Amino acid sequence: MYEIALCDDDSEFASAFKQQLKKVMDKRNVAFHLAAFSDPGSLQAAVESGERFDLLFLDIVFGEEKGLMLAGFLREHGIQTEIIFVTSCPEYAVASYDYAPLHYLTKPIDQDRLTMALSRFLDKYTPRSLHFTTARGDLYVQIRDIAYFEIYGHQIVIHKTDGARELCTGTLKEIEHILPTLTFIRPHRSYLVSLDKIAEIVRYQIRLSTGDIIPVSRSLYQQTQRSIIEYADRNSYLL
Repeated sequence: MYEIALCDDDSEFASAFKQQLKKVMDKRNVAFHLAAFSDPGSLQAAVESGERFDLLFLDIVFGEEKGLMLAGFLREHGIQTEIIFVTSCPEYAVASYDYAPLHYLTKPIDQDRLTMALSRFLDKYTPRSLHFTTARGDLYVQIRDIAYFEIYGHQIVIHKTDGARELCTGTLKEIEHILPTLTFIRPHRSYLVSLDKIAEIVRYQIRLSTGDIIPVSRSLYQQTQRSIIEYADRNSYLL
């Protein structure tokens, strides 16, 4: 789950923005928590007390206070949280780039531009490879190269798209926790399958693009169908 903060003194804008944000994140099926702050001082106090955020949406002008001052505080203290500046004053755009923002949005927020900004953030922080512990030592595997995981005795078999197999320790539940959100599906208690590698689902079976056939539990069949359809819809939306 991503921790996101919005700092803006316009309560009506904050309420509307939350709905815009939710629409984009729901479409990407990404879990997030949004904390709202009405002034830079309260957000700075939260950061100083130990709260950490993955992304900040920060208005630039707050009456006599400027959001740029908060951005300066964060960078001076080595806090590299991604910042997307949000403002109705585009003349501050040039000055904002001194603080290495991820993006800059002007009010009213265009939904497509918000989608583009969030996609830039999500694409940047989605892991590309995973680390596993094997009998031979540490193993790093590109996520795109994994077709599926299978329980084999007390170990996990990593089935790669090139036909190679790797044995690692752990459980499927542990692997689910480290995978990017909704990129793999659990159609059977013994398998964890890449949605990107699914070619078709027939009666209680999944056929992968690699030619492998994965069983689907009767109790999970309808849920598996829905997940495959939703994944296809999400990818169509992003094209």
